[in-house]
Amino acid sequence: MKKTILAFAVLSAFAATASAQSSVTIYGIIDAAVVATTNQTATGGSKFSMDAGQLLTSRWGIKGSEDLGGGLKANFNLEGTLANDTGTAGAGFGGNVFNQTGNNTSLFDRLSWVGLSGDFGSVTLGRNNILGVDSVGLADPISLAHAGSNPNVMFSALNSGAFFGGFGTNQGGSALRQNNSIKYVSPLMSGFGGALMYGFGEKAGDSTASNYAGLSGFFTDGTNGAALSYAKMKDNANAAFMTGFAGGAKFKVAPSVMLRGTYAQTKVDGNIKIDALPSANGRKIAVIGLGADFSLSDQTTLTAAYYNTKRSGDIDGKADQYIGLAKYAFSKRTTAYASLTYAKAGSVNAQDVSLALGIIGAGNSSAMRTAVGVLHAF
Repeated sequence: MKKTILAFAVLSAFAATASAQSSVTIYGIIDAAVVATTNQTATGGSKFSMDAGQLLTSRWGIKGSEDLGGGLKANFNLEGTLANDTGTAGAGFGGNVFNQTGNNTSLFDRLSWVGLSGDFGSVTLGRNNILGVDSVGLADPISLAHAGSNPNVMFSALNSGAFFGGFGTNQGGSALRQNNSIKYVSPLMSGFGGALMYGFGEKAGDSTASNYAGLSGFFTDGTNGAALSYAKMKDNANAAFMTGFAGGAKFKVAPSVMLRGTYAQTKVDGNIKIDALPSANGRKIAVIGLGADFSLSDQTTLTAAYYNTKRSGDIDGKADQYIGLAKYAFSKRTTAYASLTYAKAGSVNAQDVSLALGIIGAGNSSAMRTAVGVLHAF
């Protein structure tokens, strides 16, 4: 008994010493909603489902920081997707090496980096968000809600593997985050800052194949803000590349009204097969996002948003989304919400319907989706 008490005391002393020098936090978001969507079959049938991550993507993570002295800190962040509607964790992002169970899901698919920060800014090494998602994320009309069908998440931030999977370090799947990357973010100077990021393709004999290179600039005063980013990514054969730029701004025009706007465009150059077409050479995808937040009280916020997505250069396509979103904050950690989305494609053809990002079922040119859910952060 005495030995047990002594061992516990020693461990406690070590823990106290460690906690005085560093901190580790477990955090996350659990979000679930009941969703009803019309026109999911050729005869107009509806679909009812329970979906995770409708207001914000469900996730969990571990982050920590150690004070090294002189203003220098060592930091890390590991973060993975949670599918709390089925109880699974992690997500595949393409290019994964299958593990011993035959599962190519990555536990920390969202973030996985270590780095240093100080008066010079911050440097992180590992799997990082691309600079484009930081730019449009600052001013996205619905604050990145409905991530799986949000044009700014799927197109502006390159999350759609079907459209962008051939480019960048992941070598398939989502390009929103890049493996094997180094990211630098500058300190703010009078509200202005910048960032640089490079991802290694790691192909023997060709140092630029499957790489990512990006830069961005931004401004924030704590309430209002603006950001602009540019990136270039190559395919594994180094036969094609994709360039993209994304920008956004938000401005509080009244104590209870915030306006938001974004624009992003990607362009493919070179012979590469991505979807059903023989080549995606010349393909452009452009997204316009506009929105406004109306704060009715400290707890209640209403949002109206519009997205226009167009494809050109190889084939023409277009789709629009009109979204109304209401949020009620029970506390700083728990929010109830309801949304109504109307999606309209240019036609029933695949090049139009695909731009609606799964909201519209095959054989239809429009659909309505209703979601009611709750989010809890920890």
